Amino acid sequence: MKTHYPVLVVGGGQAGLSISYCLKERGIEHLVFEKEKIAHSWQAERWDSFCLVTPNWQCKLPGYEYSGSDPQGFMPKDEILKYLKAYVASFDPPVLEGVEVISVRKNQKGFGLTTSIGEYTADQVVIASGSYHQPKIPKIADRLPESLLQIHSSAYKNPQSLPAGEVLVVGTGQSGCQIAEDLHLAGRSVHLCVGGAPRSPRVYRGKDVVEWLDQMRYYDLPIDEHPQKEKVRTNANHYVTGRDGGARKLTCESLP
Repeated sequence: MKTHYPVLVVGGGQAGLSISYCLKERGIEHLVFEKEKIAHSWQAERWDSFCLVTPNWQCKLPGYEYSGSDPQGFMPKDEILKYLKAYVASFDPPVLEGVEVISVRKNQKGFGLTTSIGEYTADQVVIASGSYHQPKIPKIADRLPESLLQIHSSAYKNPQSLPAGEVLVVGTGQSGCQIAEDLHLAGRSVHLCVGGAPRSPRVYRGKDVVEWLDQMRYYDLPIDEHPQKEKVRTNANHYVTGRDGGARKLTCESLP
């Protein structure tokens, strides 16, 4: 079995798949290692009502732009999975599922990788595994009584999966606000522990906020030309809702 490749990619989500498409387009031999299944986190670590908060027209994976009938809508979880599976079928990337990369090290000829199926070497390695696999739990959680149910957002599924009573959601990024919205719309009493993520209206002067940013070419702005330079890398995205087609335009301030 071949164990050396010009490029090895770690992670088979949308980032790893996009890299694979570009490499294949250029005729560069490579292999993609995926610990679980392709797009695993979209299926296993998202709640039932999860949906994108960016319009469908902005789904532009390399060589596979959104071509559905609802470009101004927001894909729910099942549609995201269908989109990614269709992307995979469109170019058949060389992905090995169920293979964990245990370590990556530099060597004299490039890189060495220890995986759950053996040793591999590569001239170049692309790490596309993401940075959200390790839950960040506030230290104060250790001081709360054991009788109080605590779960991370990746384990939340729906309002019915939580016991009766009021709910505290800690954090106002995309996950915290979507979950708070889900609970609020189900009639649950929700308390939201607000963080530093900014909010903005879904629509401004009749146009979606994402469309404004796109037309102002904000997404094309390189780091060295951004007013905040490197600092912008760690900024939280502003929260907007995609729930029910974005029609509710609910922001964190709307919750009681």
